[in-house]
Amino acid sequence: MADDIKTPKTIEQLETEIVDLKIRLKRVEDFIRSIPSPIDYIPEPRDEDLFEEAKKVVMEYDKVSASLLQRRLSIGYARAAKIMDILENKKVIGPSDGTSKPREVLMKKDEQ
Repeated sequence: MADDIKTPKTIEQLETEIVDLKIRLKRVEDFIRSIPSPIDYIPEPRDEDLFEEAKKVVMEYDKVSASLLQRRLSIGYARAAKIMDILENKKVIGPSDGTSKPREVLMKKDEQ
């Protein structure tokens, strides 16, 4: 029964544990930072002309959505959404706010 009693740790032991935990935390943070962003996996558009046309269309407006690109470029939703992601990556439009609202256009024609 006397073996079950734990002796209190010294300040030095606690400081050593804290240092070890900080080292572990740093390794985890470094690992998380090394993981590529999902945007890194979005391929560049195969049709550079379509992308440039989409960029011109977007820069005519204050707000833009995938449905606007669909209508103006006569393309499907998947392609329009992919172009929106690339435009966001190139800082032409702002990020999505998690809703279906149109995105803000960051680059205007005169800023090219």
